[in-house]
Amino acid sequence: MQFQIRRMEKDDAEQLQKVYQRFILNYVGSAARRLKVFQRMTKKKDNLRWVALDEQGKIVGYISSTYVKGRRLGRISEIVVDPDYDFETVADPLVDKVYDIFVEKNVAVIHAGSIQNPYYRQVFPKLGFFDVETDGVFMYAIIDAAKFLEEITPIILTRLKKVHGWNGWLQMSCEECERFFRKDGEDVQSFMWTNYDVDCRISLNADTLTSVLLGTVDAQKAWAKGMIKVETALRNDEVKELLTTLFPKKQFLALDHW
Repeated sequence: MQFQIRRMEKDDAEQLQKVYQRFILNYVGSAARRLKVFQRMTKKKDNLRWVALDEQGKIVGYISSTYVKGRRLGRISEIVVDPDYDFETVADPLVDKVYDIFVEKNVAVIHAGSIQNPYYRQVFPKLGFFDVETDGVFMYAIIDAAKFLEEITPIILTRLKKVHGWNGWLQMSCEECERFFRKDGEDVQSFMWTNYDVDCRISLNADTLTSVLLGTVDAQKAWAKGMIKVETALRNDEVKELLTTLFPKKQFLALDHW
């Protein structure tokens, strides 16, 4: 499929937000953005923000970039693609467009800050980019457990859809706060409360929840050590699949720019 590439316009804000919200469902982190973030983005007076359109003229991806003239620096801040489309197919023409502009401006350095986005490895190496290790330390603390459970609900819903061979009610509890999930095949819903009997109850404290979400602690090992408590009639192999799907060992963090 061929995608039309054009500059970002003021009327694009709502479509940009929808694409972004769909894209981040598989990421961990407080990354929700209000519409005004995209309204500000579309008002920027530069030519380094582009969108990709499908055959119906619908926005299916965008790239946000800046050029720092004084430092001769080109910076690709973000590439977002609707998860219904192949990331590389949409991202390639967007990156090519910005890359060509940077070359025309005779930049000395081009930086693509991926925040360890795994998709970037499909796009940038063929343009000559390479990974750079960093000594930076990122720390995450949960201040409000109830708010955090609310924020990660879309991620849990997305991951529960990938659990095979199990349907039912799941309760997740953290610091005396809880969230309920009902799974029926691909139909997964979340609830603040239910009077149904749950099939599986997962309880853990805020530190453990953060650790398993970001992949710094293995969920199965945490379960074996009692850091995660599981109350259920499910078999051990079913519990292992559930924990592995909810808390994959390797995760990528979606951060916002404020």
